[in-house]
Amino acid sequence: MSFSDDLGLRLPSWKGAFWWLLLFIGLVVVEELLWNAWGLPQPEPWEIKYSGATKYLRVFAIVLVAPISEELLFRGMLYNILSTTFLKDLGAILVTAGAFAALHYQYRARGLLFVLADGLFFGIVRYSTGSIVLTMVLHILGNSYAAYQRLSSNGTRAD
Repeated sequence: MSFSDDLGLRLPSWKGAFWWLLLFIGLVVVEELLWNAWGLPQPEPWEIKYSGATKYLRVFAIVLVAPISEELLFRGMLYNILSTTFLKDLGAILVTAGAFAALHYQYRARGLLFVLADGLFFGIVRYSTGSIVLTMVLHILGNSYAAYQRLSSNGTRAD
């Protein structure tokens, strides 16, 4: 295998990507409903905290830099290393999801359950498709939604 194959830097099938996209949308809807039902705090809108240039920089970092780097690290390098050990694929999915959640400690206990669910979902996608390109796209879409919510004046919840 090549370095790019080890990392999962390959395009998934369009049909497979479509179904994973639909499942991801369903996951986001369920997470939104649960977040609100549990009465978890809504994020503060960025209008209150940041100026124009800072907002653009945050969008760039949250929408592109974080998803690409996190997917390369967790579902790319770490998954590849762990899946070739005694942990195999299931262990790699569980460990990378746990590490991914730990990185997002700012969401605290109940919020971390949502991050863990996302990490498990992304791990299953990585395993099923062999692609982190798809997990990057899904992660970018999820973070785009989160940034949109923070940029909007209503301040509804996002990861």
